[in-house]
Amino acid sequence: MVTLLHNFPPHVAAYRAQGSVNKEEYKDVVMHRVDEVAASYPLINFFVLLETGFEEYSFMAFVEYVKVSFEHFTKWNRMAIISDQKWVRKAYDLLSPLVHGEIRTYRIEDQELAREWVSAPLET
Repeated sequence: MVTLLHNFPPHVAAYRAQGSVNKEEYKDVVMHRVDEVAASYPLINFFVLLETGFEEYSFMAFVEYVKVSFEHFTKWNRMAIISDQKWVRKAYDLLSPLVHGEIRTYRIEDQELAREWVSAPLET
């Protein structure tokens, strides 16, 4: 299940993933919100709270995840990935030099630090 998280600045797309995630909900919830931010701001900050593992994402949900990543490739600014799965954090740490913007990973207990970092005003 995917739900948007609120109480973030409007330039932040934020969501929580719990349990299984399918293509339709990822597209309808996450991609829709990312597209809204991309249409209104020159850069996108992204907050992802993974209370599930990627093994819980359907293959097509993962395809949608990759699709949105490339669709807005030059607009990514700050991406906070929050997960208690060490391999997920490590994978994003390794991916960070390959993507536009900056990725920082956090453990669930540090999500408030992630929120503060990702909520910083966009540089002009």
